[in-house]
Amino acid sequence: MELLVRLITLAKEKYYRLLLKKKTNFTLFTTIIFLFLIQNVEANFQQKFIEKYKNIETLSFDFKQKIGDEVEFGSCLIKYPMLMRCEYPKKNKSIISNGIKFAVVKTKRKKVHNYSLKKTPLFYLLKKENILSLVKNYEPIKIESNVVEYEIIDNNSVQINIFFDNNSLELLGWKTTDVYSNAVNFIIRNLKENILIDDKNFEIPKEEDL
Repeated sequence: MELLVRLITLAKEKYYRLLLKKKTNFTLFTTIIFLFLIQNVEANFQQKFIEKYKNIETLSFDFKQKIGDEVEFGSCLIKYPMLMRCEYPKKNKSIISNGIKFAVVKTKRKKVHNYSLKKTPLFYLLKKENILSLVKNYEPIKIESNVVEYEIIDNNSVQINIFFDNNSLELLGWKTTDVYSNAVNFIIRNLKENILIDDKNFEIPKEEDL
């Protein structure tokens, strides 16, 4: 009787070992297939994005910006390299980059606050070569059916998460922190590419001219 019980026990152990081996092999196979598909999707996105984005010179779009609990809406113009103008109608405010300086223009108060462009996340975002290098040399941290997300930390330890549409390859927005350590979420809508934009839009006014 004891011999029979022992034989049954050994048979069960052998069965469970085979079952575990099959599950392990299946899991390994599934993982390899998943990684292959992810790499294929990434390579496909990378190639198409670089081909498209290297030919983009200007962007025009509406936006939704959330800083902390405050939500603002407006519109922006970008002209590569380093030129940007965003309008915040509710606050009668403009944000302008002329390629060297970054200015917050408050028309109602007739105030212009100038900052060094190099110390803002815009210094990274407004150079097309940086965007192309990001997609070419870094792996995305997330790939979904509609969104590809990249994360980069620049030389000033500023972290930026940039989002692209996985299908249209368009820039969807970014996430970073401001100088007061507030989370900034910037969502792009109604994007238009390569429209004619006059450089005069990026001239920073003087306070006496407001």
